[in-house]
Amino acid sequence: MTNSLIGSSFETVAEAYNRNADKYDEFIENNPNLMRMRQKVYAHATALLPQGSRILDLACGTGTDAFWFAQHGYSVHGVDISDGMLNRAKEKSKRLGLEAHATFEHVSYTELGKLDKDQFDLTFSNFGGLNCVSDLKVVADQVRPLLKPNARVIWALMPPFCLWESAMLLRGRIRLATRRFSGRSTVFKEGLNYPVYYYTPRQVAQVWGKDFQLESVRALSVITPPATNKDFALKRPRMFETLSKLDDALETKYPFKYWGDFTIVTLKQK
Repeated sequence: MTNSLIGSSFETVAEAYNRNADKYDEFIENNPNLMRMRQKVYAHATALLPQGSRILDLACGTGTDAFWFAQHGYSVHGVDISDGMLNRAKEKSKRLGLEAHATFEHVSYTELGKLDKDQFDLTFSNFGGLNCVSDLKVVADQVRPLLKPNARVIWALMPPFCLWESAMLLRGRIRLATRRFSGRSTVFKEGLNYPVYYYTPRQVAQVWGKDFQLESVRALSVITPPATNKDFALKRPRMFETLSKLDDALETKYPFKYWGDFTIVTLKQK
């Protein structure tokens, strides 16, 4: 590990995703629910961000989001701590001919000081990459100098309450139903354990301080299953379609906008 990684938990996360890199794309590409959620994130971001904008993609993984943005008129720089994930991203960038618009770097999102200042219009992170850090203020403080005036923050994070998971109490799955309640749990991935932390939109806004205004809160998968459950959509397509419509109706409504598998938190620099 390089000195850009801090703490044993980050090293464990990096190693878990190194081991998972070869299987990661197959899982996300054959997951109708996750694909649906991604499209909602993209629609949300592009409605706020003009084409030609420059995006800093935190915990970019194999570059799935970076490539979508690059193919739709944006420039993306992705950072991650997993060499395995980044190697896949760089291979895909060459294969897709997007090297000029989607670049990648092995660096922790808590150690971004070497990047050029005032260059990004958006700091973006999707599907819980930032839930691996115990203090979001460290990330915000690293990213803030890199943002242009009037920049935005769009982070999709796992909140402390997920309606679908909580409903698992009815099936006696107490550990799954309550795992987020304390604000922290342990994930087991590829034979390794590491901590995960859950954040409310208010907590995200607080770490960015008074210079940033909370612009919107939107849930992903309140009524539909969590992103890790792809079998439901494949085995029950009609029910999934019905639940998806309910999701669409509830995703910005109180209190449901706080109860998804993920919450899209959007802030704008004042």
